Amino acid sequence: MADVKSGDIVVPGDQLCVIEEFMPSFGTYEEDGVVFAATSGQVAVDIKRREIKVVNPDGSVRISLPMRGDVLLGEVLNAYEQRAEVSIVRRNDRDLHNALIGEVHISNVTRRYVKSMHDVLKPGDIIRAKALNTHTVPVELSLVGPEFGVIFAKCSKCGGPLTLTTYNNMICLQCENRETRETANDYGKRFGLEPRPDLAPRRRPSRGPRDRYRSDSDRRRGPSRRDSRGRRDSRGGSRGRSDGRRSSRDRRRY
Repeated sequence: MADVKSGDIVVPGDQLCVIEEFMPSFGTYEEDGVVFAATSGQVAVDIKRREIKVVNPDGSVRISLPMRGDVLLGEVLNAYEQRAEVSIVRRNDRDLHNALIGEVHISNVTRRYVKSMHDVLKPGDIIRAKALNTHTVPVELSLVGPEFGVIFAKCSKCGGPLTLTTYNNMICLQCENRETRETANDYGKRFGLEPRPDLAPRRRPSRGPRDRYRSDSDRRRGPSRRDSRGRRDSRGGSRGRSDGRRSSRDRRRY
């Protein structure tokens, strides 16, 4: 049987029931098969739907704060050098009646080194993140993991949707602007955006040591010339007289 009944007043952390009796709803959370109150308020039990929730005395839904490990969906409001502010609108695939404020620190974006938050997140980005704390505002968020990160982004110049080309690299198909984000492995799928690896920027082939040596030698020799027989003289002069006669320098040589 449930430990409480409809109308009881509870505070955060109070045990309500086990999930075999009722499923957790607004204002509650489940841990190890036990349902607890996530906020203070009045217990409301729905027998038909087999749900239990915590509401205000007038019956309105109270805000349920996220727990550590919850998967959250939100929009980036502001991005600074070391952190970003996020408006959280979904928790574990369920809409929140009131948006919550979350915060991402640059150390919780990725395991690789990031110089500035502006390189991985920008205002207006839709992100999927994981909660790092429990029942605390602002909610500490983490984007570490292949399923977490930006799932939709817009161009900073024209506002068009950004299309993924290669890992974390994007292009706007409207103005051809290129940007970078810390993306999730399913970026753009729920928004109908298909990746375009064919639009990735091409890298210039790097020259080897032999190629660099040849180019340096060519610059030292200067422009080459050709004689009347079409033979190249890298010293900048012709290899013989055009009339077939030897010059005075050639006669002295022989």
